Amino acid sequence: MTDLIALPHRALIALTGPDWGKFLNGQTTIDAEKIFDAVANGAHKPLYYGAFLTPQGKLSGDVFICPRDSDTVWIDVDAGLRDELFTKLNLFKLRAKVTLSKPEAQVYAALSEGLPDPRAPGLFRAYGVLEATGNIDTYTDFRLTQGLAEPGLDFPRDYLYPIDINMDLIEAIDFKKGCFVGQETTSRMKRRGTIKNRLIPLTHSGRFDFGAEVLQGERRAGEILASQNGKSLALMRLDRIDGPLNCNGEAATLAVPDWLAPHLAPVET
Repeated sequence: MTDLIALPHRALIALTGPDWGKFLNGQTTIDAEKIFDAVANGAHKPLYYGAFLTPQGKLSGDVFICPRDSDTVWIDVDAGLRDELFTKLNLFKLRAKVTLSKPEAQVYAALSEGLPDPRAPGLFRAYGVLEATGNIDTYTDFRLTQGLAEPGLDFPRDYLYPIDINMDLIEAIDFKKGCFVGQETTSRMKRRGTIKNRLIPLTHSGRFDFGAEVLQGERRAGEILASQNGKSLALMRLDRIDGPLNCNGEAATLAVPDWLAPHLAPVET
């Protein structure tokens, strides 16, 4: 496998047992029971993308669900969240027939082959103890260009809602499944059309610090979440994305990826 990029900010938790789908379904934004059924029928995808939320609907962390076989699934999470999440899931499992463990396998990204990353074409993931040959800056450049944020790395936990970073647009939230932690706020934002901000890539000179203000003229239009090599991810107000933008006195330009462009019209309330 070429261009394998180690992701030391990610780590794994394994769930083993016949109830992993039912158990995860109440904890994450995606339909884990549907994934479990797909695994049983031999029709599952290599990876699924979703999130763990706080009861208030904020992002605790994103998650990749990777079925290993009919009895075991790996969940790929922010390394800073793993131990806390491991403890919390163990407390929540009650009578569920599921056992938790921490695999020693490492997490990698790649831009040529591997398990297809559900967030974007041309992005892949791998797990194991492998030789990394690529630079994480290459992975970050790809993410920033494609508008893909990573909670816990780009911004603090419990800082944003999943819809803020467009998780509703990449099938990372199932609004039709049963209850999950943080569902009420998430569903209300989508149902009532209160989506006023979206994560949008910017291009510019240099690098901006986290939290730096993006301005439309003299009005605040957004804030920087992640930045590198003249590329940034910014949480932008949808009613202030037209016209010249600047940050720290430097011109900034929207660099909207094709998949995001149809969703940037302000939602009426």
